[in-house]
Amino acid sequence: MIKYIIKLLRPNQWIKNLFIFGPIIFSNKFLNIDILKNNILTFIAFCFISSTVYIMNDIVDVENDRKHPNKCKRPIASGKVSIPLAILIGIILCITSLAIAFSLKISILFIIIVYLINNIFYSFKIKNLVIIDVFSIALGFIFRVLAGSFATGVLASDWIILCTLFLSLFLGFGKRRNEVIFLGENASTHRKNLSKYNLEFLDKVINISLTCTIVFYSIYCILGTSIRFFIFTDILVIWGTIRYYYLMYSSSEGESPTDLVLKDKQLIYLILIWGIFCIILLNLNNYNFYY
Repeated sequence: MIKYIIKLLRPNQWIKNLFIFGPIIFSNKFLNIDILKNNILTFIAFCFISSTVYIMNDIVDVENDRKHPNKCKRPIASGKVSIPLAILIGIILCITSLAIAFSLKISILFIIIVYLINNIFYSFKIKNLVIIDVFSIALGFIFRVLAGSFATGVLASDWIILCTLFLSLFLGFGKRRNEVIFLGENASTHRKNLSKYNLEFLDKVINISLTCTIVFYSIYCILGTSIRFFIFTDILVIWGTIRYYYLMYSSSEGESPTDLVLKDKQLIYLILIWGIFCIILLNLNNYNFYY
């Protein structure tokens, strides 16, 4: 039973909450213990509230999930975890998340509540609306960045918001593309709006989103920061996004962005190296290493 409860929480999806650490990295406060602690607690709060959202989605979609070739294995759809137990777990996680957020800052609590409301609308209505569904998902990533900025005590820059927006649109539309291909003619029986997406449109919007992600990050490296050599982090970003692009177009299993990332060691290493490289460059600048 414990195994299925853990699976219900989808801890593999928690890597999305790493976006919270964006502001602390780019504000160069990663080595401030108190601020880092606030970010870690915010990360935990988002892990709990996102698990609450996944449980809610699984309950709402239980009938459709039972007909899906992959989702039928989920704990609720397969009957391994009962709906009443899932509701209880979701309530406990939600209360815990809100309590952690309240103990930190009212602003973080507000962001988590808005994130929850956005996902409630998504589960019951927005997920069946073309284009708006992916923008709703993208908002979730922006909320994570905003929560991280509040935890760090800095304003999230326009650059990080734009890069987050286009990266999340790239991931979201890529996921829709994989779903359309994987489910084929049965796509609309699992999600109403999938029949309204066509591959030509998805390919174009994926390319636009990827291009904007790379362009805005590149402009940030040149104009948005005074850190010398930061442009070299752009190489890792371009490499990583193109690597993901390749994996997405090579996949035929309808995998989520998280699954694609976690299954590819090269992409994991690129993300880790990028994060470490950013922290090193920012800290070297603190000590006037370049002068």
